[in-house]
Amino acid sequence: MAGRGTGIILGGNPDMMIQHRVNNRSDIDSLELDRIRSEIIKNTSESKEKVQKVGGLFVIGTARHESRRIDNQLRGRAGRQGDKGCSRFFYH
Repeated sequence: MAGRGTGIILGGNPDMMIQHRVNNRSDIDSLELDRIRSEIIKNTSESKEKVQKVGGLFVIGTARHESRRIDNQLRGRAGRQGDKGCSRFFYH
């Protein structure tokens, strides 16, 4: 749902991935943390490039929301923060 504080980051959110990888592990030293951070940032950057090459985020809507504002927010999700993207809505 649009406007609920959840950002869509093309390629993934490296900060959340790092947090998930090291969560509850007390055996990680700073060198290991740096290695994990570098690996995840590299992977998310590569994934973002792949997504951008195929056109970015594609939002598909299948029903109208009671509020037109919500539909417009969903449409806007496709091109946030300068990322490519588009939307297509099918109403019956």
